Amino acid sequence: MTYKEHILQRARNKELVVGVIGLGYVGLPLAVGFAEAGVHVIGFDKNQQKVEKINSGENYIKDVRDAALREVVDNVTFNATTDFSKINQCDALLICVPTPLDRFKKPDMSYIQSACEEIGKHMKPGTFISLESTTYPTTTEDFMLPIIEKESGMKHGDDFWLAYSPERVDPGNKNFVTKNTPKVLGALTEDGLEVGQAIYQFAIDNIHPVSSPRVAEMVKILENTYRLINISLINELALLSGKMDINIWEVIEAAKTKPFGFQAFYPGPGVGGHCIPLDPFYLEHIAKKFQFDLSMIHTAGHINMRMPHYMYIKIATALNRQKKAVNGSKVLFLGVAYKPNIDDERESPALEIIDTVIQKGGEVSYHDPYIAQIKTGEGNALKSVSLDEKALKEADCVVITTNHSVFDAQLIEQHAKLVVDMRNVIKEASETVYKL
Repeated sequence: MTYKEHILQRARNKELVVGVIGLGYVGLPLAVGFAEAGVHVIGFDKNQQKVEKINSGENYIKDVRDAALREVVDNVTFNATTDFSKINQCDALLICVPTPLDRFKKPDMSYIQSACEEIGKHMKPGTFISLESTTYPTTTEDFMLPIIEKESGMKHGDDFWLAYSPERVDPGNKNFVTKNTPKVLGALTEDGLEVGQAIYQFAIDNIHPVSSPRVAEMVKILENTYRLINISLINELALLSGKMDINIWEVIEAAKTKPFGFQAFYPGPGVGGHCIPLDPFYLEHIAKKFQFDLSMIHTAGHINMRMPHYMYIKIATALNRQKKAVNGSKVLFLGVAYKPNIDDERESPALEIIDTVIQKGGEVSYHDPYIAQIKTGEGNALKSVSLDEKALKEADCVVITTNHSVFDAQLIEQHAKLVVDMRNVIKEASETVYKL
């Protein structure tokens, strides 16, 4: 029996063991999805605290149901470990590790490299491997493949299969979760694609195969760069509209009445999360190797990088019109999550604005019902304060940086001396409410 026949038979008999490397916002929901389908899952993570929480049935990802995690752990269909030698028990390995940028805005491939090295050291012949982390096109074949072959002494196509299937996690989305979000899959060989579909079908309703990993890698970049460019466009128009005394929010609502050729994007203090702020730099990195200049994407990325600075200027201007300086003013930020109703502050523009206000002498506090404490890029550590009439009245300026649905616009407008609303929570501008 060939390796392909063996793994397909194990899939048909539900005897597969799937390993998920990286148990964060992408990996944990995926692991639970496989386990709920009756597939045995081993979760790998170097963070001992995460592993202990999972094995005790304690959930730390909001998009995973507490009861679902407890059930799969209790039924022993899912367990977590820091022991990467257990990779040799797995038929399939799905890599869901972070892919941040370094301080020079270059892709930090160390997490993917480490995962590939561990896989190469421990995997058994006949293993299917898929990367889910956001990265640049050609990563799978040019970066991962040589590492795995070198560490394992095995040959791709004969002894293992390699693929790329980009994660499509949207934290806080109630309609689309891991299972019912269509999944793109590209493998280096036809056999790898067939094996990958047989594995992923346990956790994903709809799989869309493409011709190669580099196509799948570009799909992920396209999806997020599309959003980046449109967000940067509306942010730039919002800044111009402010100078022209035009309400950009009214403009968007009117444009939305066109039944074709327009999709609404909304302005804000910048972009955050684990994808949109990073993807343009991943694409720029690989484009340089092909002597290609991504002028539109480069411009869009830098427009959004500058938005937190523009938002600081808006705060300073609003205070100035009240005959106050930022230095010595009490500034209360409402929301530090990068999008509404989630507990994720990764790359949130609010953190950068907070750092700037602190640097300029402002006395900063924040309230976020989902995030109890933060540490900013400049190392400023803050804890969320209560939001009540007293807190609003004591602040010289209240800055709305995230439009959490629990925020009471009427309460804020009634008790705050000055509001800078970057998310259209308060619908009408006034002498004390400044809009983006």
